[in-house]
Amino acid sequence: MRPGEAVKQIEYVIDATTTDGGRRCAAGYRPAFERVHAAGGGDDVADLATVLGDEVRDGSRPDPAEAGRVADELLGVATDGGE
Repeated sequence: MRPGEAVKQIEYVIDATTTDGGRRCAAGYRPAFERVHAAGGGDDVADLATVLGDEVRDGSRPDPAEAGRVADELLGVATDGGE
């Protein structure tokens, strides 16, 4: 999956579950999707979209920083300052 496709998928999930406006909200996730695509691949982008989509369906709205942390976890990047 490409980053643009993933953003569209999240837009649809947001639109289907809230009245916040998916296009506006999902755009904040694009940097995380692009980073995952560059460091991983299409399957990793799909995994990130699944995680974020599940959170939205559960009533949560991860902010872009949270999307970045999830992306780091999927890529196996240390997020604890290297400790």
